[in-house]
Amino acid sequence: MKKTVRLICLLLILSFILSACGDNTQTTSEESSASPDSTADSTEDSSDQSAEETKYIQLSDDELYDRLLGGWAGQMAGVVLGADKEFWFQGITMPEKDVIDFSQLNINNAFGQDDLYVEITYIEQMAKTGVDSSLAVLGKAFEESAYGLDHANKKGRENLREGIAPGDSGSYIYNPHCDDIDWQINADFVGAIYAGLVNEAAERAFEIGHITNYGDGVYGGVFVAAMHSQAYVAQSLEEIIDAGFRVIPDGTKFKEIITDVKNAYEDGKTWEQCWQIIEEKWGGEDRCPAGCNSAFNIDAKMNAAYVLIGLLWGEGDFENSMIISMRCGQDSDCNPSTVGGILGNFYGFNAIPEKYKAGLDMTNTKFAFTNYSLQETVYACRTLTEKFFEAKGIQKEGDNWLIPETKEISPVTFEQWPEEPVLTASVYATGADVKLDIFATSNKGIKTLSIDFGDGTIINANVACYTYDKAGEYTVKCTAVDNEGNSKTIITNVITTKDGNKDFGEAGKVRNLAPFSAITVTDTLPTGSGSKDINVIRDGSKANGNINQYDTYVGYLSAHEDYIGYLFPGEFEVSKVVFTEGLHFNNGGWFADGTLRLEALIDGEWEKIDVSPNPAYPTGNAMSLFGSGLESYIYNLDNVVCSGIRLIGKAGGDAGFISCVELEVYGVEPE
Repeated sequence: MKKTVRLICLLLILSFILSACGDNTQTTSEESSASPDSTADSTEDSSDQSAEETKYIQLSDDELYDRLLGGWAGQMAGVVLGADKEFWFQGITMPEKDVIDFSQLNINNAFGQDDLYVEITYIEQMAKTGVDSSLAVLGKAFEESAYGLDHANKKGRENLREGIAPGDSGSYIYNPHCDDIDWQINADFVGAIYAGLVNEAAERAFEIGHITNYGDGVYGGVFVAAMHSQAYVAQSLEEIIDAGFRVIPDGTKFKEIITDVKNAYEDGKTWEQCWQIIEEKWGGEDRCPAGCNSAFNIDAKMNAAYVLIGLLWGEGDFENSMIISMRCGQDSDCNPSTVGGILGNFYGFNAIPEKYKAGLDMTNTKFAFTNYSLQETVYACRTLTEKFFEAKGIQKEGDNWLIPETKEISPVTFEQWPEEPVLTASVYATGADVKLDIFATSNKGIKTLSIDFGDGTIINANVACYTYDKAGEYTVKCTAVDNEGNSKTIITNVITTKDGNKDFGEAGKVRNLAPFSAITVTDTLPTGSGSKDINVIRDGSKANGNINQYDTYVGYLSAHEDYIGYLFPGEFEVSKVVFTEGLHFNNGGWFADGTLRLEALIDGEWEKIDVSPNPAYPTGNAMSLFGSGLESYIYNLDNVVCSGIRLIGKAGGDAGFISCVELEVYGVEPE
């Protein structure tokens, strides 16, 4: 920290030592059982006993309210400061010129921010059922929430609604977003309520965090809650940060990354130099399905590093700390919100610079999707804090709570998401058919994806549907292996009720192979406006309209390749492929930048076929180059013997997706 801050801290400590050496009249700071009638012989025993006695820190009712209000106002200021630039800067820092003067912003815009109203869900429930509300009760409140969500929060709530218990709902087993930032954003209230008792705050944050997260994703909330809690009783920012460090177990990636930040600070690096160190070491660690292998990074530990960079290099300055955290990029509204909340808890509302609280509506505006205004939120937190104090047996003298000094801050339980690919797989049976919704990714890269259908058929590709010959019960095993050999398998039992009608057409005659082939595609769970039934690409219709096409829109914002094609029930000699593209939109629906290529599955490997379509496929990545869509592109092949055909290339547009109305593949059994 700045030399002046350190000097002030040293003077405070010296003052405390000097006062301790004199007559101690502050009975609220330390309990003493020494009798005024004690003899000289008992002085040593009394001194030893006194050294072991608990010290107390006074927190008045007014100060508790001021600190709580400061924490909430700080969160609001931070989120408004960075909201307009959220995720604009991915893998790069925000230029100083893009920092907006807060006097041009409206702090009351924070009432509509999910960074705040999601955590109030838990506060409202605790207000009804107690500060010690069970995980089941809190999970139910979150399950019944009505607001839109993303990432770990969204998947965690979906898991709850599907009957997965809270605590398991955030696990990597069910939630591939478990390392995301969500709980780190929402956990401020835990530290605010569990004021001054860091171990209790950390344990409670660890418990509740498993509703949506696991491992490093939970530790993000534990880290934040511990710093909020310590802020009530700390004499310096160093004490607050130290509490955050101590609650995180050694050997975790989360502990490693925040230690890297601390080491850079102690080595005298600038915050920009520290940012570069963290980016180079940790920038590729995000395992979120939307951020894996891309510049987008919503990983909790990465964004926690940005919070810590703001706290350290900001050196206690409310404004500079938030700005530095924001300029680190990625989740550039949540991170300064966390920083502002912690410093607001530390300094109190009255000490926050006026421009960061000017015009703040205390009573009239409710946080979105809640019944609470800011004042009502603070009142609720204060009541919960008082109930917590009473449950812990914390004494009160007049208007002052006597908070016992935490002698030892302990880490919460160790847990880490195993090194394995992200894999989700759902298999649904209808008659003789099964529909598969499979997604696999890894920050190490996926080497193989294989599906064993339990009838002797094993397909080494992502398959959207499959038809069984005979009715019966089958065990489907989906296995993903990354480039380092780590694997994950999901096993599903399915029951088909009909025999399959696999009409392969007239043998020895060139025909469309699509009707009796398995469909392979990158994304089997599209979220766009196209049909969700991939069979539309082989229904014989090329009619206009979203519902008549299949597209791979899933909301991606990063560069990636998509593919779509067929896997044949054996080898065929393919002579022609007709690809009729779907509609084009301002954010995608095509193959971009001349990357479209035709590949054939030969001896188990996808190989590029040196052939161009007629007409020539456009090059570039703008809608104006591709027209409105529904263009048919014909590939004439030199009788390629293969067991599958697919189109593959960079997914087009800002959203990154392709579209297909119809895909025909003509071939015959090889002689």
